[in-house]
Amino acid sequence: MNKKTSIIICLIISFFCFDLSAQTIDLKKRYVIDNIYGLSWRPGTEQYSYIDDDRNIVVVNPKNGSEKVFLTNASSTAHEISSVYGYRWVDANTLYFPAANKTLNVVDGKITANKFDKVESDNVIDQDIKNRVFIVKNDKGVFVQCAANGFEPILLCPDTGKNIVFGESVHRSEWGINEGQYISPSGNFIAFYRMDESMVEDYPLINSGTPIATVENIKYPMAGRTSHVVSVGVFDVAKSAQSGNPSYIYLQTDKNDGEFLTNVTFSPDEKNIYITHLNREQNHSKLIRYDVATGKKLGVLIEERDSRYVEPLRRMIFMKSGNFLWFSDRDGWKQIFMYSPKGKLLKKVVDGKFDVSEYYGIDKDEKYIYFTASLEKPVNQYVCRVSIDKGGVECLAHDDGVHRPLFSDSKNYFIDYFSNPHTPRNITLVNNRGKVLKTLLEAKSPFGSMKLGDTKIFAITNKSGDSLWCRMITPPDMDVTKKYPVFLYVYGGPHSQLVTNQYLSGGLFLEYMAQQGYIVFTLDNRGTQNRGADFEKCIHRNLGVREVEDQMCGVEFLKSLPYVDAGRIGLDGWSYGGFMVLSLITAHPETFRAASCGGPVVNWEWYEVMYGERYMDTPQENPAGYDNANIIPKIKNVKCPLLVMHGAQDHTVVQQHTLELLRQAVSDDVELEYFVYTTHDHNVIGPERRHLYNKLLRFHNQNTKGE
Repeated sequence: MNKKTSIIICLIISFFCFDLSAQTIDLKKRYVIDNIYGLSWRPGTEQYSYIDDDRNIVVVNPKNGSEKVFLTNASSTAHEISSVYGYRWVDANTLYFPAANKTLNVVDGKITANKFDKVESDNVIDQDIKNRVFIVKNDKGVFVQCAANGFEPILLCPDTGKNIVFGESVHRSEWGINEGQYISPSGNFIAFYRMDESMVEDYPLINSGTPIATVENIKYPMAGRTSHVVSVGVFDVAKSAQSGNPSYIYLQTDKNDGEFLTNVTFSPDEKNIYITHLNREQNHSKLIRYDVATGKKLGVLIEERDSRYVEPLRRMIFMKSGNFLWFSDRDGWKQIFMYSPKGKLLKKVVDGKFDVSEYYGIDKDEKYIYFTASLEKPVNQYVCRVSIDKGGVECLAHDDGVHRPLFSDSKNYFIDYFSNPHTPRNITLVNNRGKVLKTLLEAKSPFGSMKLGDTKIFAITNKSGDSLWCRMITPPDMDVTKKYPVFLYVYGGPHSQLVTNQYLSGGLFLEYMAQQGYIVFTLDNRGTQNRGADFEKCIHRNLGVREVEDQMCGVEFLKSLPYVDAGRIGLDGWSYGGFMVLSLITAHPETFRAASCGGPVVNWEWYEVMYGERYMDTPQENPAGYDNANIIPKIKNVKCPLLVMHGAQDHTVVQQHTLELLRQAVSDDVELEYFVYTTHDHNVIGPERRHLYNKLLRFHNQNTKGE
């Protein structure tokens, strides 16, 4: 449900297999879009590099187009590097090859190799190759290995114990937390999380694969119940290397400032460390500065409040001037502000009715900030820049679709990866004024002459006057005089945007369903992202209300089309999408012919603190909202065939949700199909995905299509 776990199942396109004719997508096959491998910018230069057909690494001067082989395949092979495809630049003369755990320094044709033999490369969880610092996790703990002591491992933190986690992601990976340790800019310090879960109740997961089924207890803090306690430590690399023992302190954080700690950031000079504190109610955040040497709190720089919730997802960005950039939706849109070192607001740098999607840096003279944003169409992503002094957003890539830029260090050039529903991938070289200098690749369809459905991206309007963006894939060679069944795929939760103006934006399975004769439809309702704070946050405390209203607007639109069979509309969704499927078929039982869902939330009281309380507050604070969103007492309303699936090892939406749904279905004499993937977590991945999609296909062919 958070960004790490809410993987949209229709985006995974391999490991599936069906009995197909020659003119339909074979989901067992991997359809690879043409690409240029190894495209990257050489640090400190304005050259980019790529891997040619002979597996040489080539550097290119964008000013005149001249090319030169930097490292030959023969040279890399001679240094026991079997694959160059995972290389990355350390500096202008040094390449790192993770698979070989080795660097090659190339100067005037002379190659110097450095292999990190003592480092367990398969267990590296973070690294600073330039400063030669590695963080390794194995079954004995988390260790630091650095050049200063010959890469002898030093325990990151010996403050261990039962139910103590350190050096790993905390707070269930919310608020942009994807790691548990942060190496300082020059590699002299490592900030790390320590999480005490001893006060959190155990939650049992059953492993039935042992001769006698065994129990795995996990710590799962449910909404309204006791949560874990997190602190941040700072490991001194030099002192630890000198003594051979860990040298560290803990920052003197105060729970009263906010118990959730996120956006950990070192200052460029490594003297200070910054943390965004967020309170349990998630409506008040503080950016606090700490002293690295002593761990003392030095002051609060920024405070933000919101009547619904504050969601600090990005770290501060330091400028050479000492000022820093801050990302916030305080004015209704996710945009960029500039502050002084002491926390004084200097200006709003980006100002407009759009969300900044990704930040790509500042030029060397600190005149422009580069980013991507949707501008006037939320389904698109454009490359933009803004003048720090004058403001005013310039669009540097104008074609409607999704642009993903790769900028040079100087920001004088970028490589633009572009896609839209009819363009698999175009790669161009562009300067920082938006002029296309060279087309590097125009990819052809990986499906050859095979016919795909026609994809349309468009907007309809809901009853409140909001535009709702939709994607509709119609069957190949559709006869508009006939009526077709509908396969409606839904997710609808925060941090999601299913409808984007790019190639195969719905994934291969949805394309396949269109080939099987379905009109495939998806709508992004209120509550989804990239539409501003009011659009996304209006669902606060009442999940499943406005989202359902908007999805029903989509259904009414479908019914208005002469080629849609209004009596054959099927639903499918996973996770929050499963909650949406159940909400729709219980609120509008006469509308849908059949429905399938996986890993659904059925009672938000059984979901975890960080995500659940952000959008619903606690059950004690919002009993009416929790009651209204509870599917269990509504299951009696179900009229259509229903397939429910769940992973027995689900750490995100625990299986209790669907087991209790089954219990109530029996009490209410409601028939449904239930299937458990015994070894899977929140998503079914790997070869078993084939089984899942076959099950979906058969279920909807039988119950939606009526075959």
